[in-house]
Amino acid sequence: MRLIIIDDEMWSREVVKKLIHFKEYSIELIGEADNGLDGLRMIEQLHPDIVITDMKMPGLSGLDLLKKLTKFPNIKTIVMSGFDDYDYLRQAIHSKAVEYLLKPIKEEDINAAIERCVDELRLDNEKVLTSNRIFTEDNHHQEYLKFLRKLQLVIIKKQPEAVRPTLAQLIMFKSEVNSAQMIVKLKENLLNQLQQYLYQQNMDYSFVMPTQSSATLFEMIEHITPIFSKVLQDIGQPRLKQSSDIINIKNFIDQHYMYPISLDDVSDAFFLSKEHVSRLFRKTYNESVTQYILKKKMENAADLIRTSQLSYREIAYQLGFEDISYFYKQFKKIFGCTPGEYKEKDHIST
Repeated sequence: MRLIIIDDEMWSREVVKKLIHFKEYSIELIGEADNGLDGLRMIEQLHPDIVITDMKMPGLSGLDLLKKLTKFPNIKTIVMSGFDDYDYLRQAIHSKAVEYLLKPIKEEDINAAIERCVDELRLDNEKVLTSNRIFTEDNHHQEYLKFLRKLQLVIIKKQPEAVRPTLAQLIMFKSEVNSAQMIVKLKENLLNQLQQYLYQQNMDYSFVMPTQSSATLFEMIEHITPIFSKVLQDIGQPRLKQSSDIINIKNFIDQHYMYPISLDDVSDAFFLSKEHVSRLFRKTYNESVTQYILKKKMENAADLIRTSQLSYREIAYQLGFEDISYFYKQFKKIFGCTPGEYKEKDHIST
């Protein structure tokens, strides 16, 4: 289970970390944030199973964060507060938080809350497995659930060499999987296990789609085995994660370039080192993050010069430039002329 702790007081986060029985509940701390906004970004990027958050924080408060977390129904939330406040408690209940704990946090209370989260997550997983029921008879259904747990372990442990022998165990159901409809349903259910894991790891899973039709159970196993093997081999290497990272980084810049953002802001947004972001971006696009941001700003500036009545100072300010002379200098560097000369050329050409 993956955990994120959000609290603006570092000492409070340290106390929580010391009190939690990480090994007992198989909990992995994947991130900490000292405010709600950074915490939300971290949640969106890392997809934790459990979030522990304080209620009173600067910027995005715990109350606001709980409202945002309603779009992540699978995340279990533990709320902490230094105030015995009914409004806080009511909001925690409304947001379906697992527990509302008053500071100072006690060891038995935080671990009881963690245990409840773990139990609820396991129950949710069982419900998902049950809702994807393939076989009507209980004994076949129970055997299939056992098989799925084995397959999930192969995925989690990233064992491509174990894919074929594990999927081969499906032969035990050959007498039950006796129609084209059953084969399609079984294939979709199995590939969904892989898609869910990739989603939780914030990786692209759109390519994990059944492409070949299968006439028999044997054919279906042969068709999906290389899909599982290749994906597990890939995610054991950094390439697939990097592909997801660079797409998200470029999209982030495209959406925020008009603000005064820098390489620091981009790397902070994705909880990656500046060096990693810089190296990955240059390798993919053959230019630096700073160069790309500047290029986007100048392209937008040129478009505004052509199509709007804004002054050059207003355009510069709108694109995050506080120094008008720096804006002029960068514009001329990109286009080989000043904004005024550019506008005149555009006017003449039209």
